[in-house]
Amino acid sequence: METLKKSISAGMMIGIGSNVYLVMENKIIGSLLFSIGLFMICSFGMYLFTGKVGYIAATKNKPNCFLIWVGNLIGSVIVSAAVRIAKPGIHETAAQLVSGKLQQSLLSAAILSALCGVLMFLAVDNFRKHSDSISGITGIFLCVSTFILCGYEHSIADMNYCVLAVDSLNTAARAVVFLVIVSVFNGVGAVLMHFMTSARNEKSTSEKNSLSI
Repeated sequence: METLKKSISAGMMIGIGSNVYLVMENKIIGSLLFSIGLFMICSFGMYLFTGKVGYIAATKNKPNCFLIWVGNLIGSVIVSAAVRIAKPGIHETAAQLVSGKLQQSLLSAAILSALCGVLMFLAVDNFRKHSDSISGITGIFLCVSTFILCGYEHSIADMNYCVLAVDSLNTAARAVVFLVIVSVFNGVGAVLMHFMTSARNEKSTSEKNSLSI
């Protein structure tokens, strides 16, 4: 129950970040403001799929990524459905964005999703290790704004955009397939980066130990 609660909260935070990005004309500022979602998630210990999935292959404390994904989806629906009712004009902006996303090839979506997974893992892992320093905070804002401005695909942000944009069963079906693909390859990128940085850390520790002998 605690996992689901923290996951729903995280989905809501990304929903708020996604909404502020959509309403900002200046996309550089919008991408920086979007980062408030991940900053709050990390600061309050919420559970975000793209922040947790990189640790799915860890030997201890493996996250329940499916439950986290479902919770993130619930949180996304809560926020974005409410915003769609309160600000109906946002539908057009979201629809234009989602239309472009759904027209991508499978290969394009996979690559952009994996690259987003890389940056999300680095942002979260760096914050875990440097939460009390400027490095941890700066890493979040730099990684998030970079993936947004590069057009990389973030599964939970895309959930929010799709809730705001979908207006037919056909579009909804295409959006579900798209979200599954993005989620899978977000995970691929995050797991790969976890493997690469873990290997580097182990090598660095080994070298330090050998120098001290």
